Amino acid sequence: MKSILLHVYEDREFETRFQAALDLARTFNGHITCLHATPFEDYLATDPFMVAALPVEFSTKMQKKRDALQASIQDEIENEDVSWDWIHKDDLISDALIRHSVLSDVIVVSSAVRDQYKDDARAVVGKVITHAKAPVLSIPSKLKRLDLKKPAIVAWNGKPEAAAALRQGLPLLKFASSVHLVSVGDRLLAYPPDRAARYLSRHGVKSEIVSRPIGENVSSSLQDAAREFSAGLLVMGGYGHSRLREYFLGGVTRELLETSPVPMLFGH
Repeated sequence: MKSILLHVYEDREFETRFQAALDLARTFNGHITCLHATPFEDYLATDPFMVAALPVEFSTKMQKKRDALQASIQDEIENEDVSWDWIHKDDLISDALIRHSVLSDVIVVSSAVRDQYKDDARAVVGKVITHAKAPVLSIPSKLKRLDLKKPAIVAWNGKPEAAAALRQGLPLLKFASSVHLVSVGDRLLAYPPDRAARYLSRHGVKSEIVSRPIGENVSSSLQDAAREFSAGLLVMGGYGHSRLREYFLGGVTRELLETSPVPMLFGH
């Protein structure tokens, strides 16, 4: 994963995902693209008279804030000897990340925090997972560092989204001390976990097939497995059915984004 797209914004979660991006870059000798997007609502909150000038950018206040953030990132990242660049767009955060995902290997964002962005946090990460052309690494707020050598969990439900996540997560899974293919429930799967295990073995990754009862719900069963194996990463397919249906039914992806303490790689 050489090309890392990092969501940069002045929010309380930024430092956590920045450190995770640095961990990735050091591991893969990769390049970090710092993408800073400013929704127009931010300009209006800073300077209501900007409405007459949109979409041309004349806000001195916003420019100063952005320059200060860029300078602080530069000071830290240059001490890490990591290749990087900076892109700014006046756009919704989610749309900017999606547009720049085409030539990225992974997108680093924070897990959903309800009051994190003007562009609602759950909508940002959910929209990016659903529409981006690269896998999405979602970082929980309390993560201290991204440790790819810890055990990894792959949530396997036999669906194309899970298979996509497995393929896209392969570079990370190769570092894991152990890989556990976790199936929740006892229904027959279109693509059983042994096929996923054979795929991984062809790439030199040994895995263990683990079956778990559905328990309270799928997300809690996956989190129980993550705790049991002391996992440092959960790989899973994102949004297997419509976002609207997931919202009202409390879908697995949405629940994990709000509650999982483990970093998650979503493929779609």
